[in-house]
Amino acid sequence: MLFASLLWLLLGTSAPVYAIISERAQIIPSAIQASLGATVVWIIATILFGRIYCATVCPVGTLQDIVVWTRRKTDPGHTFRFEEGGKVRYVVLAAYLGSLVLGIFAVAYAIEPWNIMRNAASAVRPNDTLLTWGAIGISVGIGAAVGLVALVAILLWAWKSGKAFCTTVCPIGTALGCLHSQSLMHIAIDPDKCISCMKCEDICASKCIKVEQRLVDNSRCTRCFDCTDVCPNDAIRFQLNRSRHRQTPLMEMHN
Repeated sequence: MLFASLLWLLLGTSAPVYAIISERAQIIPSAIQASLGATVVWIIATILFGRIYCATVCPVGTLQDIVVWTRRKTDPGHTFRFEEGGKVRYVVLAAYLGSLVLGIFAVAYAIEPWNIMRNAASAVRPNDTLLTWGAIGISVGIGAAVGLVALVAILLWAWKSGKAFCTTVCPIGTALGCLHSQSLMHIAIDPDKCISCMKCEDICASKCIKVEQRLVDNSRCTRCFDCTDVCPNDAIRFQLNRSRHRQTPLMEMHN
């Protein structure tokens, strides 16, 4: 999907059909068009399965996956450890939404993942950001510089801390993560099967698994399923979210 997105960003309407489809599958391009088809589809998909958008069609998410994979190949001993989600992501989301309401679109253009890729690509194809940065009176050259700086920062951050951009900055990911409690499916650790080998926590680039507490923060989980692949005892699984059906605090205490 990253390759298809790059083809669209660099070639525009002259790109192959599959590359054009990659642009139409993005949340933001769909949201600003008359039809909200892709946006609605991804909201429904998130309610059903969680943040699968982040691991499938988001170009920045895919780019970080590539960086993480490269880090693992060049440094096999590198592992990740759980980190609390914190409130920064919600502050960024509030700033993102507030900028849209107030018409300060430069904020959205600078931190939204599709626009980050489009900004960086405009260094090669400047006309691609005429309708964004150009429309608010800012040079497309500045837009390209913002995109390139953001892209380099994300690459370096991914090398050091995995998918930190997805879990602490990306407003789209945070918005989708807010639906996690309503998701039909979620990642969960079976305490009866877990042998505390730490493999799932070590490999989680989103740093959302804490084996000691048998905890998976599904609001930050980007559904890469690396954790389920490495578990030697089938103790961490993608399963029905039983907590969605709790009716009272008393029932919640005994579940």
